[in-house]
Amino acid sequence: MKLMPFASTLAILLLAACSQAPSNDDATTQCSAATADNMAMSATEHAQMADREKPASPERAKNASAAGTVESVDIAAGKITIAHGPVEALHWPAMTMGFTASPELIAPVEVGQKVQFDFEARGMTARITRIAPAQ
Repeated sequence: MKLMPFASTLAILLLAACSQAPSNDDATTQCSAATADNMAMSATEHAQMADREKPASPERAKNASAAGTVESVDIAAGKITIAHGPVEALHWPAMTMGFTASPELIAPVEVGQKVQFDFEARGMTARITRIAPAQ
């Protein structure tokens, strides 16, 4: 029975302590912690934010040259797939990728043929502007 007055007093003290406004130091610590938690972003969220901040203007075309082996040709669709070496001008590694081209430009090209070519790149989209058998 002696615990009842003690428990009541403890409850009153706890309620009083909780109702007090925090000191400036406490508020700063709480805000800093909340800000750090809110600012934690995944790599995906960073990439999405970067995409939103990019200007709506089209990316400027960059001209480059490469050598490679023709993997496929679709003259009607104006598409050619080439396994090419590194393209240092664009910092691209060796890869196999599809390019667009005019049907007249790729008509003489054959699958398996080694070629040298020039192209315009906008990001990872590229259009062949010149193609010739490799020397």
